[in-house]
Amino acid sequence: MGYSRGTMIKRESKVSSVSSRTSGRLTPKPGDEKLRQAILAHVRDVYKMSQIEVAVCDGFVTLGGGIRSFRQKELIHRFVMGLRGVKALKDLLRVDPAESIADKKVAEHIRQALDAHAELPCGIAVIHVHEGVVTLNGNVRSAEERFLAENVASHCRGVVGVINTLIVDPLEEISDEAASRAVKGALAYCDDFEMDDVTVSCADGRVCLRGEVPTMLDKKLCEELARMQAGVRSVENLISVNTAKTI
Repeated sequence: MGYSRGTMIKRESKVSSVSSRTSGRLTPKPGDEKLRQAILAHVRDVYKMSQIEVAVCDGFVTLGGGIRSFRQKELIHRFVMGLRGVKALKDLLRVDPAESIADKKVAEHIRQALDAHAELPCGIAVIHVHEGVVTLNGNVRSAEERFLAENVASHCRGVVGVINTLIVDPLEEISDEAASRAVKGALAYCDDFEMDDVTVSCADGRVCLRGEVPTMLDKKLCEELARMQAGVRSVENLISVNTAKTI
């Protein structure tokens, strides 16, 4: 069907256009409108946003419109995938952080601090700041550079939090032991998702994930985090989803 998380799909301009293309293959069900209203109510009540577009057809949810942060996007994903009756989620959301003058100054501060650090290459990371929350995007050569970039950003004036989405793209081979350790560290770092029961093994750069998580989003996030780590060539995701697990 082409449904998956936003990082794995090609963006399209309108949710309505997606709905029209899928309508010939999917048949609307009685519970679809109830799901749609539940998602809209959650977004409006929790995030105070009225511009999110939601389409539901036979349990397949499509989200569109603008939101303010990647963090908000992940939390909305988690809510939607946790709803009974949702089969899959297609994400067409775009992140449009509304920068104030203060946020721009914070971003400039961080840029200068990162470029001045002796152990980081000049120009590392794309920086977005919204209400003091910093998002770091881009590629780094090692997990150490990823850590250093986050540490430098977190100590800059005006920063209230850091969302680190930097991807480790190594320039040399990494041992299976180091790759496995990196994946375990990444899963442990993601406090807001249920990954405590996930085990990791690695052979020849091929990572295998096993265990149980409460939602499909947790399962997908585990796989994406594993793929981002140094030395990982491929990921076999054998994690099972157990909705009875306590979140």
